[in-house]
Amino acid sequence: MNLDEVTVELRPRSDWEGAELGVRMIRRDAAAIYSAWFAVTLPLLLVPLLMIWFQWLPALALIVYWWLEPIADGPILRIIARRLFGETADWRAAVRAAPSIAWANRLFLLTPYRFHFARSIAMPVTQLEGQHGAARRARSKTLNQRLMNHGTGLTIAYQHLVWALYLGALVLSFALIPAPFLEGDGLEAVADFWIDDDRYAQLANLLFVYAAQTALEPWFVGAGFGLYVNCRTQLEAWDIEVAFRRMVLRRAATSVAAGALLLVVLFAPFDPAVAQDEPPADAGHYESDPGFSGFYAASDIDPAVERVFASEALGDTEEVTTWQTIQPDEADEDSRSRFAGALAAISRFFGFIVEISLWLLLAGLALLLVLTSQRWLPLLRPPAAGKSERPRVQLAVGSVTPDSLPDDLPGTVQRLWADGDKRAALSLLYRGTVYAAVEGYGVRLPDSATEGACVDAVTRQTNDRQSDFFRRTVAAWSALAYGAIDPGDRVVQTLCDEWPTHYGRPA
Repeated sequence: MNLDEVTVELRPRSDWEGAELGVRMIRRDAAAIYSAWFAVTLPLLLVPLLMIWFQWLPALALIVYWWLEPIADGPILRIIARRLFGETADWRAAVRAAPSIAWANRLFLLTPYRFHFARSIAMPVTQLEGQHGAARRARSKTLNQRLMNHGTGLTIAYQHLVWALYLGALVLSFALIPAPFLEGDGLEAVADFWIDDDRYAQLANLLFVYAAQTALEPWFVGAGFGLYVNCRTQLEAWDIEVAFRRMVLRRAATSVAAGALLLVVLFAPFDPAVAQDEPPADAGHYESDPGFSGFYAASDIDPAVERVFASEALGDTEEVTTWQTIQPDEADEDSRSRFAGALAAISRFFGFIVEISLWLLLAGLALLLVLTSQRWLPLLRPPAAGKSERPRVQLAVGSVTPDSLPDDLPGTVQRLWADGDKRAALSLLYRGTVYAAVEGYGVRLPDSATEGACVDAVTRQTNDRQSDFFRRTVAAWSALAYGAIDPGDRVVQTLCDEWPTHYGRPA
């Protein structure tokens, strides 16, 4: 690192002004930086593109690209760091060094540090300073005390802008569709294209994300590097060191010029006659002057030192207020110590009470879980494979299960009706029809539903033909059960003949 060749003005800046410095460095070498970006990211983009095209876990394609993307940040950081100290922006050399840079930054590629909230200010520590292990952690701790909040804010702002560009590209894709096409089935076709998430939709989604990152990622890296450089300028006084070096160079240049002029005067040819007629007025000066000297007297150095210490850069002061106890009397000290001891004993007592209460609460919760295990433990068990429990319907006239119904319900009803057990026949027809509506058509009934509640539920949740048959069945059953009115053989025969058509699903 050669501060003599630095290409920007190093001075203490505010944090956001430091981020702007990094953005200006990106703009200065944007051509080289974007050449390195495309040279590194396009091969990386090829991997998720192939995953989507050949359907190799296409849902992970975008995550794979996002995880590998910091590989492209390393060459960008290398270019702007070298340009800061006067080197050329050689993007080809940065691309050739990309594998070694990626290995140096493996902490942000292969570990959970990939989710670092301020990665743009953390990468320079590993890549530019070469710090690892305890040294990197100590260095990062020093920088994070000043930069962590601004680095995190920079990352949040970057992510919001990326998503804004991504969503804007999606909206623009809809806006570019001709209006006549959208008036018909076009809008539904476009929505299906994105919602179905087929191969081409995944490719378009990945390319939109890549375009948004291409527009913003180099500037994000540059802003983080600007924060890093500004922090080091403040911590290590780079601006003062540069000022001292330039002052020494100016002094040395002035001395060299004076020495060269003196040598020219001493050794240049002259006319003896002119010298005899008109002797130099300051000849005595050369006799007493010992010649060119490369040292400075204290009178030359002191004014420069005073100007440096009078600079505003060294004028920051901080006022610290501390409380110091006045030396108490022995009696007061004894009383205060007794009072402090009493307070400590009271605090320990209440702490003990709180601790015991928490342990008792924990024990009570454990006991409650044990006592109620029969209720919640079955919920944690996985359902038995290959077994599907059939519903149990609870009616006002009793519960209905698959075992309580015959395989041939219409035939059983006709046989009971012919044998004279008419109430049992219509009860079976009613219960079988309710159960078929619940299991076959997903009708939801309240617990202990009456005939009227069943009619209301079936009417709301089935079609007209099924609800009409259900009402006729309930009417026949209610007339016989509650009014002792025989509906007649013809009505029962009609209901049994139509039952397979409306509710003939397996019961």
